[in-house]
Amino acid sequence: MTTETSRAVPNGNGDGPELIRVIPRAVLSAEETVEEAVARRLAFFADQMVDEAAMLAASTFPISPEALIAKTKGILATNNAANDPSRLAADFHFVAPVVGPLPKEKFLEAFSSFKLEDAFPDAKFNYHSFRVDPFEPNRVWYDSRFVGTHTGLLAGRIKATNILVKSPPQACSMLFNEAGECTQLTVGYVMDKQIGNNGGLGGVFGILYAIGSPLPFPEGRPWRASFRYAFLLQAGEVFTKMQGFMKRFRSSA
Repeated sequence: MTTETSRAVPNGNGDGPELIRVIPRAVLSAEETVEEAVARRLAFFADQMVDEAAMLAASTFPISPEALIAKTKGILATNNAANDPSRLAADFHFVAPVVGPLPKEKFLEAFSSFKLEDAFPDAKFNYHSFRVDPFEPNRVWYDSRFVGTHTGLLAGRIKATNILVKSPPQACSMLFNEAGECTQLTVGYVMDKQIGNNGGLGGVFGILYAIGSPLPFPEGRPWRASFRYAFLLQAGEVFTKMQGFMKRFRSSA
């Protein structure tokens, strides 16, 4: 019968204990004790998981994480600064998976002309998980899950379809300079392409696909394996099956 041993240990972030369960025979090596297994797990935490609080505390960036997050939310509240361009630095750039970098004026022109709020009056971007990057203490990361019904005119030409768009979760970020101005906005980086009805696409590309008006180039449509990649995948499966067959053949001979 397999037994389970539990022990409370620090979780590596300095904010309380974490219960480590070690199952002998299932996780331990032949000569390893439970205490050694716990020590090995703790060593992994210390070596591979950063102490975010300590890194942020050691940052020399003059704006606190709380203030940066507040600035990020302020930019979102002003339609990504389209309603208040002074929040964006002169050297600002917009970057998406296959778009950009776009300079400030190009971004404002493109973003303002799209009129997403007219096309989706009930839109909810569902922004959440705001956090400052411990490796880049002037960058705020946050996630979004856009949901909205296409009941109005989009981009001045796409008529309402009444389709409910459900976007996959997407990672976004804003970089700031020491004056508190945003120098870069990144959006549309899909975290799980299986979620939603956007074909795994992020940002505007995904919204257009969901309402049946995909852009007329490969980047505006769901990802498809190239012929070469598909061939290699199939060849790999065949090779693996052949290896299994030969192994069984030798063992039965």
